[in-house]
Amino acid sequence: MRKKSNGTVELIGKNTSPIKVCDVINGKPKVKRKIKKDYIEFVLRYSIFHREIKRYNKKTFEEIK
Repeated sequence: MRKKSNGTVELIGKNTSPIKVCDVINGKPKVKRKIKKDYIEFVLRYSIFHREIKRYNKKTFEEIK
């Protein structure tokens, strides 16, 4: 039996404190990172029916709503 990984997904910058995007528990969510021109986009897939998209500013790491 293979154990799924636990941990967190964080944004780490040079002059800023780390920002926690999400927790990974038992391999959920599946995380895809897309780097766009002005922001970083994370697609968090918890199941077939539950998906979240979080966007963060590249320079300040503030969440864009």
